[in-house]
Amino acid sequence: MIYLSQDYVAGLEKTQTSRIEVDFASLPRDPNVLFAEWFEYAVDAGLRDVSAVSLATVDERGLPEVRIVDLLQLNSDGFHFGTGKRTATVKQLEVSGAAALNFWWQPLRRSVRVKGTAHRKFDGERLNVWCIEPEHFEFFQLWGNREHADKLIYRRDELGDWERIPLPGGV
Repeated sequence: MIYLSQDYVAGLEKTQTSRIEVDFASLPRDPNVLFAEWFEYAVDAGLRDVSAVSLATVDERGLPEVRIVDLLQLNSDGFHFGTGKRTATVKQLEVSGAAALNFWWQPLRRSVRVKGTAHRKFDGERLNVWCIEPEHFEFFQLWGNREHADKLIYRRDELGDWERIPLPGGV
């Protein structure tokens, strides 16, 4: 049984084309700086829920789990977010520490993915605050009807420094 056909989904109206140019020649060496610039641009553009982010973890069977959390802050330690005290998220982060974030600012056609290791910053009675120390960033700028995207990857090298890998025109 088909609940949503491929033809139906393919025929849905897509969002507007992005009007933001990405200048790959003048990008910062630190991906946290670029993330903050994109975040502030989304705020200045009037987007709502800019801080809402998908958080992915891995359960005890190795299966991914994703939920929406709010970014509390970004500082030199990493991306901070809160969870309840006794949740599956907490258990998964305590066991593996592996976590990924995905920000999607749809009207701007921009996405940022972050992968890293999470550690607890605050262990409260009802609330935990976690921090993901990023090891890998992927910045996407979608063009047209999702047929083209500019992509930039930052990853840590063997010395712990950020390495930029621009992939203009690649998806």
